[in-house]
Amino acid sequence: MEKSTIQSYNKFGTFQMPSYIPHLIIPDFDYIHFEKTALANPHSLYRMNLIQGQLEIMPPSPVHTETEFDIIGQLYNWVSANRILVGKAGGSQGCYTLPNTIDDPKPNIMGPDASVVLSARWNSLSNADRHLAFPPVAPNFVVELRSQSQSPQDFHRKMLLWIKGGVEEGIAIDRYLNLPEVRIYTFNPDTNKVVWQRLVNPAQVPSQVLAGFVLNMRYIY
Repeated sequence: MEKSTIQSYNKFGTFQMPSYIPHLIIPDFDYIHFEKTALANPHSLYRMNLIQGQLEIMPPSPVHTETEFDIIGQLYNWVSANRILVGKAGGSQGCYTLPNTIDDPKPNIMGPDASVVLSARWNSLSNADRHLAFPPVAPNFVVELRSQSQSPQDFHRKMLLWIKGGVEEGIAIDRYLNLPEVRIYTFNPDTNKVVWQRLVNPAQVPSQVLAGFVLNMRYIY
């Protein structure tokens, strides 16, 4: 990376994204720095997450983006048929501040590939909170695709953060194994632990949270 680019990152929050950067981790970031960075790059295709005080920047991938559109398309068909149940739905450009970190000066702010916040949860927010750039709410349902630049271990850790932060169901899709794998993450209140079910190359993945929604995997692998 060129020196001028590194210097602009160290100023936190006012830099413009260069034409290409690799998967990048920048330490010592907080909510204010993250918000300034997002506002300075409103049309960027890079995905950004703030996780435990580190800014994670992931480069765009045409294959990833195309697959994300397919997932969102399927999800919006369900949303359109169940509008009364839905408070907010979206793709990777929408980030949420996880409620279990809201009082931390370096909260976890993450954006899934696809998400749904059901109306009961969304309507529990104040009007001001609903209009924040990164509303303090965990989606009820998220879908995440592992990118080639992301290790399986980091992918798993992110899914754990989602569930610990209040997500009811997280579907994690890994297309880069010998056989594609889907993990369905949930929280078990009896053991107070995050649990997951592993599916190898499934044709469909039904949701336990979005009644009637079935993710067709035909064009996702």
